[in-house]
Amino acid sequence: MTEVLDVTAQRCDGTELVQDRILDAAEELVCTRGIAGFTLDGVARAAGVSKGGLLYHFRSKDSLISGMQRRMASRMADKLREAKAGSEPVLQAFVRHLRRDYERGGRSFAPLLLAREREEPCEELRSLLACIVREGGHGDGKGSTLLLLAALGLMLSSLARLPYPLPEHASDLLDDLEAAAGLVGPP
Repeated sequence: MTEVLDVTAQRCDGTELVQDRILDAAEELVCTRGIAGFTLDGVARAAGVSKGGLLYHFRSKDSLISGMQRRMASRMADKLREAKAGSEPVLQAFVRHLRRDYERGGRSFAPLLLAREREEPCEELRSLLACIVREGGHGDGKGSTLLLLAALGLMLSSLARLPYPLPEHASDLLDDLEAAAGLVGPP
């Protein structure tokens, strides 16, 4: 599995806790107010820190979005490593993780909505998704790519509050994706 950096260093001065609180607040803000409501002032207020405190940990909006995406990639990589160790197909594990998050409101995938706001793409996230395609299928990876994009599209449509798929259809669609992901494995 491609190694993905953790966004927080192990420190004993509380820095990691503050960074996590800021990242949690940022994700929640994106989910509840959307991209337009995602401001540094709003994140600082929601995290219970001053704007200067936020900027101490994340020097810019781009840095904050990068931190959100890196943490998301790190958490997903951990889940996929666990699945791989247990012989579960990586793509199926990804869809299962997506399902759990979807059922909780999709918060951990909120950083994807901000991808276009970044100056540079998140390399850890790009590497992780490439790894899912590479390890999730066989041959040229087209089947894995289609399933991955379908799963991400379902999550993003929910986060963006698009009118389709209807919530009552999402569970069936996730069932189908998870079943298909289990079938697309190494030969």
